[in-house]
Amino acid sequence: MQSNKKRIRKEFAPLTVANSIRCITPASPVTQIYNGGNGEYEPDRELSPTIILPEVVANATDGSWPNPYSNALLADMHWFVNGKDIATLADWSGKYSIDQVGDTRGAISISKNISPRDAAELHFEANLADNRLGVNIPIKTDKITLSTTEKANDGYSISIGDSPIIQYDPLKDRLRLYEYKVAHGLIAASSSTQNAAKDKCSYLHEVPVTVFNGKTKMTSGYTLRVYRVVNQSSLTLLTSGIDEIHTISTTKVIFDVRLIEKASYIIKAFVANKEVAMVELGFNRIYQDYSCIPTNGTAIHPSDTERYDRAMVDSDGNIVECPGMIFRIVWFTDTISKTGVKHNEGDETVFQLEKTGIGSTYSDDWCDVYCECVYKPAHKTATEGTTVWTDKNCNRYIFN
Repeated sequence: MQSNKKRIRKEFAPLTVANSIRCITPASPVTQIYNGGNGEYEPDRELSPTIILPEVVANATDGSWPNPYSNALLADMHWFVNGKDIATLADWSGKYSIDQVGDTRGAISISKNISPRDAAELHFEANLADNRLGVNIPIKTDKITLSTTEKANDGYSISIGDSPIIQYDPLKDRLRLYEYKVAHGLIAASSSTQNAAKDKCSYLHEVPVTVFNGKTKMTSGYTLRVYRVVNQSSLTLLTSGIDEIHTISTTKVIFDVRLIEKASYIIKAFVANKEVAMVELGFNRIYQDYSCIPTNGTAIHPSDTERYDRAMVDSDGNIVECPGMIFRIVWFTDTISKTGVKHNEGDETVFQLEKTGIGSTYSDDWCDVYCECVYKPAHKTATEGTTVWTDKNCNRYIFN
């Protein structure tokens, strides 16, 4: 006689999904310049389209999701302009196309020029099909603004010596690692080591700025101001040393990228307190795939009262130094009598075995040690009302 059937499914970890939106055509950025003298746009999107990519990255902790870059699996894709589906807007008809294939599926190619009096705030929505669990995960990106500035009669212009979209990978930041080690007494301070760590991957990201009057490079007679883009019609003026601006001069802006998750900025040049030119740039973060495991594999002896362990985080075949600086690592234990017992946060743990509920017989003398490990978000400045908290040297406190 055949027994009743019992269906058993594979159990998959849920997806962790992140998305970003960025312009991938440096020669045709999101900000245009309109020359009223000849009626031309610089660049002219009819000749050099602007391409905006909504990048979707997914990961499963059990390794069952093979490719983190998941655009190829997007479905039900829609682009919106100022909150309206672009497919319903007559003035956009024939002015765009949406990529349907591969890692750039969902990218929009725009051949529409935006007049100086208008702005177009775009965002992307779609579903990510998770065939392992039979669910669709909704995707909605942040907004990115297409705008145009009118070329001044005196021919002022501004340029930056960097990509219009700047990406920060906390795993490659040697300056942050150096400062962490010094602060925790792991190494001695060294100005040469510190200076060597200041590169394009460090959290102090220098953006060179050049202002021109016609074809002449200006060296004085102007000031720079930096604004954070809040939305289509709102900008926030940033203050050096208080917001994410570390320092600002007439030739460069240094951003503290620790304080930025994803944001767009506008640098404006002023002559005689009048705005004469502007340029837009953006920052976002790269979160690489990783794995995290406890490393203490020694047995527990009957006389032991506490247990020590250390987490090892691996990313792309490299062991991450001081992972607690970048990741929030929370320690847990399971025993036959207690599961999900939370202990502490950090690279290391020391916990009392009595707290775990471990037993003394063959059936209950075991303890599973594990940790939950996630990327820490961007830092925030410690404030209370309008007060910014600092140390005795006026260095502000930040936390994440």
